[in-house]
Amino acid sequence: MKATSPDQEIARLWSRGEAASSAKRWREAADAYAAIIARNPGHLPALLKSSGALLRVDSYRAARDSLLSAFKLANNHPGLVMELGRKLRTFHEADLLLQLVRNSGFVRCGDPRMLTEMALIVSSVGDQELALQLVTEAVNRDPRGAQPRYLRGTVLMFLGRMEEAEQELEASIRLLPTFAQSHWVLSRLRKWTDQENHIERLTRLIGQTQEATEAEAYLSFALHNELHDLKRYEESWRMLERGCRAKRAIDPYDEVKGRQLFSAVKALCTAEFVQSTPRQDEYSSIFIVGMHRSGTTLLERILGGHSLVSDGGETYAFTAQLKIASDHKIQHALDIEAVQHLPGADFDAIGRGFVEGSRWRAKGKPFLTEKLPPNFVNAGFIAKALPSAKILHMVRDPVDTCFSNLRTYFSNAALYSFDQVSLANHFGEYRDLMRHWREVMPSRLLDISYDGLVTDTPGTTRRIFDFCGLPFEEDALRVERSSGAVSTASSAHVRQGILTNRGAAWKPYEVYLQPLLDRLTALGLI
Repeated sequence: MKATSPDQEIARLWSRGEAASSAKRWREAADAYAAIIARNPGHLPALLKSSGALLRVDSYRAARDSLLSAFKLANNHPGLVMELGRKLRTFHEADLLLQLVRNSGFVRCGDPRMLTEMALIVSSVGDQELALQLVTEAVNRDPRGAQPRYLRGTVLMFLGRMEEAEQELEASIRLLPTFAQSHWVLSRLRKWTDQENHIERLTRLIGQTQEATEAEAYLSFALHNELHDLKRYEESWRMLERGCRAKRAIDPYDEVKGRQLFSAVKALCTAEFVQSTPRQDEYSSIFIVGMHRSGTTLLERILGGHSLVSDGGETYAFTAQLKIASDHKIQHALDIEAVQHLPGADFDAIGRGFVEGSRWRAKGKPFLTEKLPPNFVNAGFIAKALPSAKILHMVRDPVDTCFSNLRTYFSNAALYSFDQVSLANHFGEYRDLMRHWREVMPSRLLDISYDGLVTDTPGTTRRIFDFCGLPFEEDALRVERSSGAVSTASSAHVRQGILTNRGAAWKPYEVYLQPLLDRLTALGLI
């Protein structure tokens, strides 16, 4: 019988694991890859597949180690760079990913599909300028491709180049009229009017769309956005309701697991547990937390305008360190399995890992912002791991916040937001957890009123800067500046400056929001 080569054996093992899709098969595959690596040290395909198999059985540290070993052997072959790029993003190794893309000259790879995918990966870790280079090359090589045009429009929006973004999104739609995501991003780009809108086009498309699909959800939210701008509130609500219903059918929210997570965090993070050991880090971290749509992007724009602050964007860099410490692939910012593994974790190592892993984002400045709103669940772990870190908590009116969550399509980041009662319950759990943090570590946390920030921006900003140890700089208040990227749901709004008229947007929908209002009332929140 002819002996199989290592490459053939690797392919066979991976196919077997995919077919069975069981922990036992993946463990067997991981052990077999380890044996191949023992016989063939430095076998790059085996290291990559080993990383994937180990991740399937939740051996996070070993999977990461295997990937880092593969990274050291990387060459400039586009297919290899692409595979490494995918995996480096999975493990939140953004600095290594960006080094790999730049050093390999990936922009010259020639394949528009690979260029587009890599641009998406690079955009997701926050380097919008590099993402723009990659996707522009993809557009040049495939001018008839709708996906590159869509992504280029999205990246241009993140960079504040709104007119160019609109042109690219319209080009994407001309090439593929059913491209639902392009319609959705376009609907968020600016305010639409009776004279300029896409109501007819969107209505026609949604009438042809299959129910309970991502396309239905995207198009429904797009039509809701434009109808809302036109103050056609009854029609707008019907579209919002339809979009939420489609999303719930695709990705149901497990409310029980959410409550269990909050309870586990509070039980573990006592005043004694969250105490940190003094340590001098090379820069200080400023964590911006709160509910989505509470003003966190506005706050980061202000801080990012300070000469001593690097705005690090929205990343899972701290969660990445919790994953290593817990040896578990955490879902979202934190999950209950990780909490169960963290009582004996080395939090000094978690903090040092965060500082080292985020150094590239600090850009040599003494302060770095980390704006991931759901990091509020990690506030106690952040305080314990990073003695010099400041935690800024944005506080906005409950109904304003919840309604803004309800009408924002978050994909998988906030599944609770597609049902009014689940949303109110989540808001209640969040408020209760923030009350817990104020009790166990009051000096580490500053509550910031959204209303105060937009109505008395200089006074509120002085208080924020004082808390962070920053001198006041008036130029930081110019949030409409063109510099810097904004890669969040507020990317279009924040470029308009500090808006004071965004409260009570829910009022025209009050009759439809009784489940939300009743539940918030029952919880004592309004």
